[in-house]
Amino acid sequence: VVATQSSVSSGINAEYGEEELKKEDDRLGPAFTSLTQFKKDEKAFKKEKAVKKVKRVHFQVKILDFVDILIEEVGFTAATMEVVPFLLKLASKPSSVGPLYERILSIFKGLFAMKSEKLTLQFDEAKKTAIPELQKVILKSTNKKIQQLASQSLFLLCKKHLNSPEPKKKKRKSSAGKAPTRGDDVCEVFRCLLDDLLGNKNTRVDKNLIFQLVERFADARAPVALLVTSYLTSDSSLFAKMQAIAILQRVLAFADAPVLSHADKMLSALGVLLSKLLAAYNPSPHHVRECIKLGIKVSAVAQKLESPAPALPKPTAKALEDVLSSDVAMKYNDLPNLAKKALSAFAG
Repeated sequence: VVATQSSVSSGINAEYGEEELKKEDDRLGPAFTSLTQFKKDEKAFKKEKAVKKVKRVHFQVKILDFVDILIEEVGFTAATMEVVPFLLKLASKPSSVGPLYERILSIFKGLFAMKSEKLTLQFDEAKKTAIPELQKVILKSTNKKIQQLASQSLFLLCKKHLNSPEPKKKKRKSSAGKAPTRGDDVCEVFRCLLDDLLGNKNTRVDKNLIFQLVERFADARAPVALLVTSYLTSDSSLFAKMQAIAILQRVLAFADAPVLSHADKMLSALGVLLSKLLAAYNPSPHHVRECIKLGIKVSAVAQKLESPAPALPKPTAKALEDVLSSDVAMKYNDLPNLAKKALSAFAG
């Protein structure tokens, strides 16, 4: 081995000579030094960046501590609602993780648990800026948690509006000439979200948001039912129509008398949709089934409320009779039975 190393060294010296090797070393030395310094500088830069990030997060958390104190002090006011969209945007940033994100969630938790006497924001005032900003977050955000926080903020506004005393001023009238109720106001808050859910195939609005709306606010069920019913006869997609059917079924599950007052419109729209389904090539048995079930649900609600069964519109009755002789009914035995059940429910 020693002999081999000696021969290699002799070969290098013989090829380059000591003078050339010294020159080569002088040329490579600064390059190696530069690379070593670059690695040191890069490591120092990363360390400095990490320290700055920690300091920035600590500073932001301290600011949020101050915001939390102010919100607790002033309550749920117009000034508070100006801060809420900022908090939602901050929480939606990829950099908002760890203590920063947890601190924002803590602020919202305190906000949602706030006592009623501290909820001083007026609904008419909120409609100008706060509500549109929250609607925008729900429509555009891809973060489900952020959407939920924005939704909860809207629910809090609506709850405050429904529980506040009626103002002593002349009631405003809608375009139909009827004074809108508090339930109409709440429905209007979620109207653009419902429109997006049922009218936009790329919607980011979750159907469960509307389910929560009708579960929380009984006053909003009838207006929501009326609005959703209009989609059954609109130019919206079949998928949107079935979403509307699901929402109506959820609303009817609460068996409210104000909702039943729109039964005639529901049944008429249902007949139009069912006729279109049966006229289509190879209709979906699931779609036909859900339509019939909705009709039966309307009758069941009337029975539960001990009200007379609504009159079944002739076109709707004709559509149910057409189910009995349809090709899809021949393949799926439950459909004729359901159609007969629906017809008999309204026979009396």
